[in-house]
Amino acid sequence: MSGQTQKSDNSKFIGLLLFSGTDRAGTASEIFAALSPFSIKILDLEEILISDRTIFTIQIELDPAHADVLESDLQLIATKLDLDFAAHFSNFTHFQSNATSAKMILVGDSFTPKALSALTSVITKNGANITRISKITTDPLLAIEFVIKIEAQKLPELRKEIAAVGREHKTAVTVLDNNANSYGRKLLICDVDSTLIAEEVIDLLAIKANMGDEVAAITAAAMRGELDFKESLTKRVQLLAGLDASALTEIRKDIHLTPGVKNLVRQMLVRGHLVAAVSGGFVDVIEDLMQEIGITKYRANKLEIQDGKLTGKLTGKIIDSHAKAETLIDLANEAEIALSNTIAIGDGANDFEMLKVAGTGIAFNAKPVLHQVADIVLNVTNLDSVLYLLGITSLEINGN
Repeated sequence: MSGQTQKSDNSKFIGLLLFSGTDRAGTASEIFAALSPFSIKILDLEEILISDRTIFTIQIELDPAHADVLESDLQLIATKLDLDFAAHFSNFTHFQSNATSAKMILVGDSFTPKALSALTSVITKNGANITRISKITTDPLLAIEFVIKIEAQKLPELRKEIAAVGREHKTAVTVLDNNANSYGRKLLICDVDSTLIAEEVIDLLAIKANMGDEVAAITAAAMRGELDFKESLTKRVQLLAGLDASALTEIRKDIHLTPGVKNLVRQMLVRGHLVAAVSGGFVDVIEDLMQEIGITKYRANKLEIQDGKLTGKLTGKIIDSHAKAETLIDLANEAEIALSNTIAIGDGANDFEMLKVAGTGIAFNAKPVLHQVADIVLNVTNLDSVLYLLGITSLEINGN
C-alpha cells in the first residue's frame, strides 16, 4: 500500500484501483464481489477494452483502516483472474471551482500523433485538464471523446483554437458544452452534389449531351473558386441545349447516395430537428432523391424545358453561394431557430457563404477554399460522422 495517511475532517480517504490484462467474462463481477464486504462508496469507474485487453479502474471512498486488507483481497482476486493490479490510497480535499465540463470530439478513419499532440497542447495552453478519454464508436469510423474541465469563460477561446488546429491538420474535431444535446432545436442544411450524393449532376447530364469534358472542366474550376459560380453555371447549362428532357430521369441510375446520409437525416428528424437541402444543381433531378432521403425542404435551380428538350437556360433565381446563405437564414427564421443552432455541410466554393453564416460549418471532403471558413474539416466518406460531432452517442443512434 502506498500513500496512506490519517483521514482529516476536511478530506476524504480515496482509493484508486487499477486492473489490467486479458479480458474475460465475469471480471467485473468478481471484483465487485471482493469489494462487497467493505463499507465503501464507489465514486467513479471505467473500463476500456482495446482488442482483447482490458483496463478497469475504480475510484472509491473508504475507511483508511480497511485499506491494507482491501488491497490484499483485491490482489488475490487479480491473481485468480490473471490480471495485473495496482492500488493507490490518499487523502483528497475537494476545492470549489468555477470549472465547467466540455467535450472535445474527434471523428475520422484514424488520427495522427501530430494532430493529437497539437490538440491536447491547446487544451493545456487554455488551462484546461483532460479528465477522461473514451471511444464513442469504431464502426463505420473512429470517434473519440475527450472530457475536459475548463473555466467557463475560457471555453469560447478553446473552441476557436481547437477548430483552427483541426483545419490545419485536416482532423474533424469539435468542442461541445457537456450538455450540448439539451440545447434548442437545430437546423441542418446540406449541399447536394458531392455531399448528399457522390456525383455532380450537371456532369452526368453533360455526358448525355456529349459535352462531358467541357462541362467537367468548368465545374471543377467553379468548385475550386476559380470562376464565378453563377457565370460558370450559365455556361455549363448552355452546353446542355437540345438534350432530351428524358435524360433528367435516366441519370438517376448513375447517382449514388453518400454512405450514412439516410441515417443522418433520420436521426436528426427523430430528435425534432429540421433538415433541409440547397443545391446549385437542379430541382428537376433532386426531387425524387430528396423524397428517398427524407428531406421535405429543399431549393435548387430549375432547367428550362420546351418541347421536351432543354433550352440551355434556367428559369427563376439562380442558387449560388449568396442564395445558399440566404436560404439558411430564411429557413432558420421561419422555424425560429437561432443561427448559432444551424449546421451547414458542403464541399465547394459555392458553399462558402452558407458555411460562414452557419453556427457550425462543416467542409465535407471539400475543396481547399472551403477550409478557410469551415469550423470542422471532415475528410471521411460517411455522413454518420456528423452525428458524433454533434454529441450524439452510438448508444442513442443504435436505439433509434
